[in-house]
Amino acid sequence: MLNTIFGSQIAQMIMLLLYRYEEVYAYEISQGLKLNLRGVQEQLEKFENANLLVSRTVGRTRLYSFNEQSSFVKPLKDLIEVEYKKLSEADKKKIFTKRMRPRRAGKEIINE
Repeated sequence: MLNTIFGSQIAQMIMLLLYRYEEVYAYEISQGLKLNLRGVQEQLEKFENANLLVSRTVGRTRLYSFNEQSSFVKPLKDLIEVEYKKLSEADKKKIFTKRMRPRRAGKEIINE
């Protein structure tokens, strides 16, 4: 349903990831979901220009989150929640498998 409303799979995935993780960045979205990086960046910029998202820079990474000051965000989150709840557990595992924010500099990597 979100794909139809937003007009693209990239937009749908960004919204689902934002709903789930609250903050996302373009590179991780593109790598985790095997989407075109430039397409992800353009869609994030469109959402930011529409005042649905805000961004902040952490090091060289631009993190995006919902703009809680926008009157459209609450109804949008309600709509995304409906779509999120319809996802099967298998789809959730496939979509939400990776960490969606950058690792802190100097943090030890633990291999499991």
